[in-house]
Amino acid sequence: MIDLTRRLVFFEKEEIELSRREFDLLSYMLLHKNRPLTRSQLSDHVWGDYSEGDYDSNFIDVHIKNIRKKMTAFAPVEWLQTIRGIGYKIKI
Repeated sequence: MIDLTRRLVFFEKEEIELSRREFDLLSYMLLHKNRPLTRSQLSDHVWGDYSEGDYDSNFIDVHIKNIRKKMTAFAPVEWLQTIRGIGYKIKI
């Protein structure tokens, strides 16, 4: 469960602690579930102008890896998919 107002994520009744950027990525991807999102789309949404078009950097990949690691502690995360050469999508 994700609480957009309080910016919290829960598995059953236990809170999963995400950084601000991790939460922003996860909530944006959930709003666009079942749709592949490119690294540039994710970067533009979360970092805006601060990303300076550096889409080849792995900072998106690192945050996705951290989200997976934190979520896997509670349940499998097959729903968070890597789309090779494109980016990521949440398949629900």
